[in-house]
Amino acid sequence: MNRVTPTAPDDTRDSTLEALRRQIAGIERPAAQFGADGEDNTSPLPWRFGCEEADAVLPPAGLAVAGLHEAAGDDHRDGPAASSFALALLRRLRHRDGRDTVLVCQSGKAEYRFGSLYGHGLADRGLDPDHILFVTIHHDRDVLWAVEEGLASGALAAVVGEVDTMTFAASRRLSLAAQETGTPALLLRADGLGPASAAMTRWRVSTRPGAPDALDRRAPGDPCWRLDLVRCRGGRPATLDLEWNRETGDFRLAAPLAGRPAAPRAQDPAEVIDLALRQAG
Repeated sequence: MNRVTPTAPDDTRDSTLEALRRQIAGIERPAAQFGADGEDNTSPLPWRFGCEEADAVLPPAGLAVAGLHEAAGDDHRDGPAASSFALALLRRLRHRDGRDTVLVCQSGKAEYRFGSLYGHGLADRGLDPDHILFVTIHHDRDVLWAVEEGLASGALAAVVGEVDTMTFAASRRLSLAAQETGTPALLLRADGLGPASAAMTRWRVSTRPGAPDALDRRAPGDPCWRLDLVRCRGGRPATLDLEWNRETGDFRLAAPLAGRPAAPRAQDPAEVIDLALRQAG
């Protein structure tokens, strides 16, 4: 139990109240916010790609942590690519204030279209499934309400929402809620970023062929996307072909596709035997 004891019988009421205020503030503020030297570490680390060429198109301070960011597939088939990019970007988000839970809100229609996120996919993106809260709601308006409530709580590391579309007014509400609590919002849209939005950044995502796995050229390597940054407040629009390193969580410019040799196709043992028999016979 925390208790305030007057230091002397003649302590004034005002000094006792001030001592109480200091103790209450210390109780309400998580200990994880302070370093070993007592310094306040609530300010998040810069949110960047870790790639010089990509970071150059962002604002000097990087992506706005206290803001709304949107991503959409370049066409209806690229919705999973937009989700994959958003999760990779989320891994680059590093807080120092003890918040480690991410809220994911999805409409029933969005879940039917591409399925829901699952544990192995989250782990592949470097996210702990035990720290993800999933909410599936029927209507887009309810998804937007849940995203706004999650942002307003101030208890989450980030909030991710997936909707078909939304109005500018709705985007403005989410943007303000993110700013007030310093909580980033990532919104996945199925409308190709159609209507205007108050988002800090807007990304159009499509898949690109990536390099094969370094240890097995027959296996797929790291994810590769073409990113069209169509809006960036404080930065500049750009088109980037980026690969994402699963091990480090860093982005890098994709290697040129021209001149890249095709990976040899593995021969099935039955094909080898059949070819030997035909040559012998």
